Amino acid sequence: MKTLEPNVIIEWIPYNNLKNIKYLTKGGYSEIYTAEWTDGNFIEWDSTQQQLKRIGGPGLVQNVVLKRLENVESANKRWFEEANSHLNICNRWSDAIV
Repeated sequence: MKTLEPNVIIEWIPYNNLKNIKYLTKGGYSEIYTAEWTDGNFIEWDSTQQQLKRIGGPGLVQNVVLKRLENVESANKRWFEEANSHLNICNRWSDAIV
């Protein structure tokens, strides 16, 4: 996936970078949780240091939604296509809520 906006880069969030994880609901093949991401997403490119800068810092967190898949072994092509569609929508219209 390609993007020109640092805040829409998809990345793996290590569990130890999440706090206040709270169960929200269950649906289909997954459980949905909310959490606070201590590092936060990328916000801009620092051309001097040649690296992306994050929103996080002391006292700053970003709210995120987590999806815990059940029976991952049985995930089918349709699930991956749906996930890819959500990512593409978010990448094209970053203000969209999916």
